[in-house]
Amino acid sequence: MRRLPDDFNVNILLPGAVWLLISVLAGRVAVARLETDAITVVMFVVISLVIFIVPMAVYMEYRKKIEQLSERKSKKASSPSGSGSSGKSQSATEPETACRFSFPPDFPDALKGDRTMIFMEALRHEGFLDTEYRPHDGCNATQMAFIADSIAAICNISRQWKIFGDYWHLNNMRQLLDVKNRRGSKADKEDVIISIFKKVAEADDNIRNTDAYRSWERNIKI
Repeated sequence: MRRLPDDFNVNILLPGAVWLLISVLAGRVAVARLETDAITVVMFVVISLVIFIVPMAVYMEYRKKIEQLSERKSKKASSPSGSGSSGKSQSATEPETACRFSFPPDFPDALKGDRTMIFMEALRHEGFLDTEYRPHDGCNATQMAFIADSIAAICNISRQWKIFGDYWHLNNMRQLLDVKNRRGSKADKEDVIISIFKKVAEADDNIRNTDAYRSWERNIKI
C-alpha cells in the first residue's frame, strides 16, 4: 500500500481533522439548549456537516491557487530589484519563457511555465520528446504517464491527464500508471527518467527547494 504524501497529510488531513472537531463543537453549542431527542440529534448532525463541508470544499478548490500565488509573490520578493546585465533570476516569467522556447501552435498554455519547460527541454535532449515536445518514437504510454505525473507533481499542474493527454494524443495514461503502481512495477527506463528530473532539480534552486519537488522525490521508487 502506497504511503500518503507528507504534503497531503499536512495540507489536507490535518486541517480537515481540526476543522471537523471545530464543526462538531459548534454543532454541539447550537443545540445545547434543546432537549435531547431524535430531532435534536438530526439538527446537530446537519449543522456540524454544513459547518464542516462548505469551508472545506472552498479550501480544497482554492488551495492550489493560493499556493501558486504565494510562490509567485515569494519569487518576486527574492528577485533583485533593478537587475541589469550582471545576471538574471533563475525563475523567468512566462513572456521570458516564450522568448527562450519555440512553441508549436497548439502547445498548451498550462505547460509554458519556466520550471515545466526546463524539464521538457531536458527530456527532449535525452530523446524522450521530439522537437514539438511530443513523445519520441519508441516511447510508450506508460513512460509518458510517469513523465506527465512527475512534471505535474513538481510544477503544481492540475488536470495533467487532460492537458498532456490531449497534446500527446494519449488517452489512457492515468489507467496505465495506476496499473503500474498497483503491480509495484516500473515503467521502461523509469530510473533514467528519475535521474533526468533529479539532475534538472540539482541545477535549479527554485525547483530543488520547493515542497512539491521534495514530496515527489520522497514518493518515487528507485
